[in-house]
Amino acid sequence: MRHPVATSSRTKVRFQLDHVGHGVLLLRWDEALAVTAQDVLTLIEHQDSLSPGSAAPILVDLNGMMTLSRDAFALLAASLNASAIAALGTSAVEHVLIEHFHAVHKPPYPVEYFESSTKALDWLHHVNSC
Repeated sequence: MRHPVATSSRTKVRFQLDHVGHGVLLLRWDEALAVTAQDVLTLIEHQDSLSPGSAAPILVDLNGMMTLSRDAFALLAASLNASAIAALGTSAVEHVLIEHFHAVHKPPYPVEYFESSTKALDWLHHVNSC
């Protein structure tokens, strides 16, 4: 179930979200971020404007992410319109965050952790072609 998105034009955007080709979106979080529910609401608003009404595969650069709030995890699982998430990280903390998200919040789309952007993109293309 998707939740309504209520953001303000004054909300600070702490990520970059762009198309990278073949329908894939690239989400790059700001460095060493502690992601909040407001960050996720802003992300959902931006994602809806880039791919209105369609579930897109998303390559997520965690960029040294430190943590996500419980509400941020819940919103990502319940409201992000994604067909698959390939999370790109370099640390054990990031890997644990993704494992926790997958195991506890059970998003309705596949989620995998990668340390290589090439492998992550290959996986996204494979998952979305099935």
